[in-house]
Amino acid sequence: MASTDPQRATRDLSRQLHQAAYPGSEPAWIEERVATAEARIGRAMLARPSTAEGARRLSDVVLNHAAPRRRTTRQRIVLGAGLGAVAVVAAVLGITERRWVAEAAISTIGITGLLAAAAVAITGMVASVVRARRERVLSCRVRIDAPFGVDVGETVRLESEHHAVADPGVVVVRIKNTGGAPLRQEDYVSPLSLYFPGRTVVSVDATEFEPAVLERVLTGLGEAGIERDRVKLPAVPLQPGDSFKLVIVLSGTKPGTNHQVVVEGGLRGGRITTRQGREKIRPETLAWGGLAALCAGAFAVVLLLNNVTPFAKLPEGVVCASGALSVEGSTAFSRATTALAGSYGAYCPEASVKVRTPGSREGLERLVAAGKNGTEQLALSDGRFDDPQFRELVAEPLAIVPFTLVAGADVPIGALSADDARRIFTGAAHTWSDITHNPRDTGAIRVVGRSTDSGTRQALEKYVLGGHPGTPVQQAAPTSDSCREPRQGAPPGSPTVCEQGSTGDLLDRVANLDGAIGYASVSDVDQADGVKKITLDGREGTFADIREHGYPFWTVEYVYSLAGSEPGSLASAFKNFLFTPESHSALAAFRFYTCADDAGPLCLRR
Repeated sequence: MASTDPQRATRDLSRQLHQAAYPGSEPAWIEERVATAEARIGRAMLARPSTAEGARRLSDVVLNHAAPRRRTTRQRIVLGAGLGAVAVVAAVLGITERRWVAEAAISTIGITGLLAAAAVAITGMVASVVRARRERVLSCRVRIDAPFGVDVGETVRLESEHHAVADPGVVVVRIKNTGGAPLRQEDYVSPLSLYFPGRTVVSVDATEFEPAVLERVLTGLGEAGIERDRVKLPAVPLQPGDSFKLVIVLSGTKPGTNHQVVVEGGLRGGRITTRQGREKIRPETLAWGGLAALCAGAFAVVLLLNNVTPFAKLPEGVVCASGALSVEGSTAFSRATTALAGSYGAYCPEASVKVRTPGSREGLERLVAAGKNGTEQLALSDGRFDDPQFRELVAEPLAIVPFTLVAGADVPIGALSADDARRIFTGAAHTWSDITHNPRDTGAIRVVGRSTDSGTRQALEKYVLGGHPGTPVQQAAPTSDSCREPRQGAPPGSPTVCEQGSTGDLLDRVANLDGAIGYASVSDVDQADGVKKITLDGREGTFADIREHGYPFWTVEYVYSLAGSEPGSLASAFKNFLFTPESHSALAAFRFYTCADDAGPLCLRR
């Protein structure tokens, strides 16, 4: 039903509009808004606004319709195919060329490139965040776009003094500075305007100013411009967070029709959007952040590859070879050899290095036998053995091995002269009083020595008992198997002398026998319990005493290999590993002094 009183109909309809748009508002405030809207509707009808169809539109470069650009289906397919191809290539390389990829990743160039990419990605992400915070963003969000409510079958017309308003509707728009920078009048490339295709603007009302002072600013700038189907706003200066609402009455809002509201305008160095607030994370920030995360993950993988075989970067001089190898020989070098074999196996998991220590001579004999049946083998010997059967072997000096005399904790001495040491190990002295000249030291001297296959014994006989390499003196012949009781048939009054096959057995005997004395490497004695080192002529088995004070009880550890060993064999690779800086560090921990360092001139003497 049409109203018979146009002015009353206008007021009633305006009141309904404001009550629907601002529920809960004070009646006095509603009536004030109704009066203002009624006056503006009247002025609009009298002005007979011209159409905007012929008005000049801004170019697409200037216009900024805030709706986000969406990729087309074709763009999605191309992007997906490209990413899929990259993933497939990466997977194929990772499977088929994993060693090459790993080595490239852990190389200096690979790590440098990865760090550079990470730095670029982080810089880009930070720059994107900073740029987003400083960007000028004006939000123009349509909150309500609806016709006035009517009963089914009725037609509502709003009439002013001169013109009827058919199919009235209301649009409520919230305008807010959601950017991080203030908006000045000069920042508007083109003013903000709202275009309502197919509808006619009847009136525009601004309200809900935040802050309230914004109402005076808008009043001072003049009323919004109405061009039939458009509302053009002045260039309103807004601080970050400032906002206000527009209530726009239109004709031509037919129920059930999906009407459009097009936002037009442009900002210098910014954009106009229809989103409610500031974007939490911009797409470009996500892209840079994703690249930074990818670089961080790749760097973590590189760190993992640096500590996981078989991708760990090999130390200087280390070359891996596959197969099985047996290293045999010196018991004095046993712990060091086992440690080095373990290190090589950690770097080269396809290699199996087994260590056996039957003694220096037996190790050389087994190497000679291996040469006849083609087995890969190496031998370690305390010094050289002048035996014709070993002449075909290749000997290379590895390190100085210092030895020391060792005695049980109950032995009444802590030092010996070279002459007293000769008397003890040749059997000339039977009781400790023969050495200390104390009649109360009546305990028997129990000599615990090594067998004739031992390189340690050879060093004792050459450099301590003989006093000169060219005139070795034999250790006393064994007279006991248990190191306690004499053998059956041993001459009465003979010294107690027994022999052990390994350094470990010797130290165990010395620690558990009364009055026992023997000899072993300084490294092994330092690790043993219940024994003590005996100095020789006031000197110990240190490198300084060997080099500067002539401490005699030491030898050179030699690595023996078969002549003509293949360069790429495991025997050749492990032998070379023994001469690397990595091995030198390990040997130093065992108190062995490598011939490649300051001990080189000393190694040439023996």
